[in-house]
Amino acid sequence: MSLSAASKSKQPPVRSMTGYGRAVAEDGRKVTAEVRSVNGRFFKLNVKLPGRYGTLEDRIKTLINELGVKRGSIDVNLFFEDGSEEGGSELNERALAAYAKQAGKIAKKLKLKGGVPLAALMNLPGVVKRIDAKEDIEQVWELSHKALQGALDQFNQMREKEGASMAADIRAQLAKLAEHRVAIGTVAPEALKSSVQRFKERIQKLLADSNVNAPLNNDVIERETVLATDRTDVSEELARLESHFQQMETTIVEGGETGKKLDFLTQELFRETNTIGSKANDDRITYRVVDMKGLIEKIREQVQNLE
Repeated sequence: MSLSAASKSKQPPVRSMTGYGRAVAEDGRKVTAEVRSVNGRFFKLNVKLPGRYGTLEDRIKTLINELGVKRGSIDVNLFFEDGSEEGGSELNERALAAYAKQAGKIAKKLKLKGGVPLAALMNLPGVVKRIDAKEDIEQVWELSHKALQGALDQFNQMREKEGASMAADIRAQLAKLAEHRVAIGTVAPEALKSSVQRFKERIQKLLADSNVNAPLNNDVIERETVLATDRTDVSEELARLESHFQQMETTIVEGGETGKKLDFLTQELFRETNTIGSKANDDRITYRVVDMKGLIEKIREQVQNLE
């Protein structure tokens, strides 16, 4: 492999901000990890796991950061199923007695026969307390890490697959934009010449309508013609469009965190295209500008999904 090919292969891929992954790890116990993300302007991470495993949250966040996620709203959920016989539950007699006392008063007030059955109080908050089995947090993390890593692999693969699809679509739209740019560049000189001629004819008509018989100052006419030419010449806008096309392609090739830069360049495409439309008084150019705006809008929709 050549040096350039090896360098290219090391470039990070373009990734979508949306993704999903799910994996399970078991060793008598069972841990299920789910990772999902949606679009977001900034990076936001939300971790959900049982309170007794709260100490694992920092490790999970570190693992996500090592993955290199830069933007998007990410939810990480871990579900634990204990297959052992350890642990259990016990009644909180004080809470149960308090509930029974209150229930007795209410039953007496409402004249309920037989009072309130004990079974009706069992599901009230705090009556039944869970007794967690003593666990080695390192063993719990080892199993959790295995499940989470599997989910993250799926999550990343989905983001890369969608990112590659979006990049291909962006390139397709850029290719069509480039065709329009070439076509406009072909007709622009003729359109400019026609615009200047119409400008001179308007001057002649205004002078004729005003019955001005004095000789024309050619220097003044030429100066005004140059100003009119500047107002209708789109060559600079076409050159900047070409530069933006190249910058967008370079950004896609470099990969990684591309969304913000591509979004900025897309705004520049809109700006240059709008300027061309406002400058060029030619139906052939106007038609292409309208089509270009539709293509740029498609690019914008894709870019806003990229990390």
